[in-house]
Amino acid sequence: MRNIFRPSEFRRPKDLHETSWILSSFEGRARVVAGGTELLVHKPLDVDCLVGLSKLDLDYIRNGRAGITIGAGTTLVKIEESEALSVEPYRILREATRLLATPTIRNTATIGGNICNASPAVDLPPALMVLDAKVIISGLEGTREIPIADFFEGVKKTVLSDDEFMVEVKIPAFPENTGASFQKLRHHQTSIDIAIVNAAARLSFAGDTVKEAKVAMGSVAATPIYSKKAEEILKGKILDVDIVKRAAEAASGEAKPIDDIRASAGYRKRMVTVLVERALEESARRCGK
Repeated sequence: MRNIFRPSEFRRPKDLHETSWILSSFEGRARVVAGGTELLVHKPLDVDCLVGLSKLDLDYIRNGRAGITIGAGTTLVKIEESEALSVEPYRILREATRLLATPTIRNTATIGGNICNASPAVDLPPALMVLDAKVIISGLEGTREIPIADFFEGVKKTVLSDDEFMVEVKIPAFPENTGASFQKLRHHQTSIDIAIVNAAARLSFAGDTVKEAKVAMGSVAATPIYSKKAEEILKGKILDVDIVKRAAEAASGEAKPIDDIRASAGYRKRMVTVLVERALEESARRCGK
């Protein structure tokens, strides 16, 4: 293995099948590249070929009756500035994006790269998880669609096979009286800091009752995770201070963080309670509750 990052080839396929064929032919030694911001940070030494996606037209945000679709090559700044994502509950994506990195990075980095990075502390997946997003994956056998929560298998590990790559994110339409919120805690609270903990929530109301609830957390396990116990506490209830507190504490109980240079596991668990509570309160406020 080389001791420096120096791929020997660069390919720019013209369609999805050619892209998968190239990836397959290198048997795990090829990486797709759009913005390249994550790739240039990690510089994997086993990569022999970079596969550019610029000819595949994966840079788009489309708003339809069934929901919103976002191409994997869409830059973060386009998400941050999108009119289609300026309304509830979709604006949670704009909020999560705005708290991610610097404007220079957001002008280059893509939603596909942020997701496929598969860091436990990454920001967009928890926001997408509470929006019930699915990812579309293309490979030699065609395309497949999976919930984004099932896309992650571990730290820096995804379900992608050697011939597969992400092409799109699909977010369904939601009923009225739905609100969502993203919360992030960083070491110095600057845009270049990755999350110590992040949390996202979505609430849909029928009158004063919570019809549906989703709570997701990042940087508290090997992958972003849902808090199923918090969701069970919230569903079918009339929201009040006690219910919100119980749900936030349940989320903290499901978190399985580690100690690292950014924070202790105990501190992270305490902050899960704080951030989930804030996310739920803000989600409810955005529904006028």
